[in-house]
Amino acid sequence: MSRAQQIPRVPLSCPPGFLGRYTVQPGDTFFNISQMFRVRLETLVVNNPHIPNPNLIFPGDILCVPGLIHYPCCVVLRSLVRVPFGTGGVAFVNFAPQGGQSVIISATLPKPETFGNFDIYVGEILIPDIGGFGNQLFPPPQTPPNWSTRIDIPIVAQISPNSRVVIRPSNSTTGVSAPVILDGFINNVSCR
Repeated sequence: MSRAQQIPRVPLSCPPGFLGRYTVQPGDTFFNISQMFRVRLETLVVNNPHIPNPNLIFPGDILCVPGLIHYPCCVVLRSLVRVPFGTGGVAFVNFAPQGGQSVIISATLPKPETFGNFDIYVGEILIPDIGGFGNQLFPPPQTPPNWSTRIDIPIVAQISPNSRVVIRPSNSTTGVSAPVILDGFINNVSCR
């Protein structure tokens, strides 16, 4: 079979700790993929037994990579308080550009003033036993705006099951935040 006709190799399942999936791109090698995910080459090879020769991988092959949840993953953020019609959001967990993981939050939201003396929205991911990472959401000029941000998780941390993604209004001057208005939980049930 020629390279053009190579059928992508896909694992039936991934071992615990390697639940993330990465699609091999042209020019990838096991070595550069191991560097991208900051995992030993030998560990990457042993966790991908569906690839019999690690020196021979093809674009489209799927590899199990470090991750305690299945990703890429998308989670719907649901309202916790009364919100205007059409308010809602999603969190997309994927690979960060420099390795590791990132969370992209996108939500259709009213002006923050709707919830009181607030002028911005903040999105956070709360990882059990580690803590939270957050970032301000920014709107485009359309109305109602679709606010969004990306949160890159430091390499030393890893998104785990039952991590919570939240959005809350905040006041950029006083630092006071409102209660959470949208949230969603990342787990292996929602991320399949």
